[in-house]
Amino acid sequence: MRLRFKIIPLFVLLGFILIAGLTGLHSCKKWVDPKAVTDPRLTNPYCNDPNAVNYNWGFPGKPDNTICFYPTDEFKGQYVFIDSVYSMSGSTDGNFLYAIIDTLHIYARSDTTMVIYGFCNPYDSMRLHARGLTFTATVDTTVGDSLTTTQGQLFCRIQDTVNGTIFYSRADSMLHINFTVTSDTGLSAHIGKGKSF
Repeated sequence: MRLRFKIIPLFVLLGFILIAGLTGLHSCKKWVDPKAVTDPRLTNPYCNDPNAVNYNWGFPGKPDNTICFYPTDEFKGQYVFIDSVYSMSGSTDGNFLYAIIDTLHIYARSDTTMVIYGFCNPYDSMRLHARGLTFTATVDTTVGDSLTTTQGQLFCRIQDTVNGTIFYSRADSMLHINFTVTSDTGLSAHIGKGKSF
């Protein structure tokens, strides 16, 4: 038995090639993103600065950094501070030594750094770094390294270094200060609260 092959007419073959070519050209067309659509429900402004205390509060919405507030905003101002000093060395470990009333002035240098004037005299300064949601500021370390036992920042005299934290309590609107001072005479703790005026 002989097989018969039909010869495909030339115009059908050309038509098939033309359709395949046009389909191939159309499928190679570059994708174009559709125009972005703004959701009309997202009108709530939120702070979009990661250094801010209220970073991403109210997200999703529209970014608006004019509503941001920063850690140093909570600290800056003038405070009356009652400084209770305790001995932390020798046989009088933790014993109360004396109390002093200081007027502290806190100024913001940036969104996260600040200076305090008034611990030793009205013209000295102590630099601190403030953190966001915790409302805590830590004394910047400028003296010593990991092998030094007297790490901290110079304080009042060249023989003294200080380290520690300040916490701003939103519950009582007061500064809670806890510093440790290392000096040639031993360790002492400065603990107290400051009220804004």
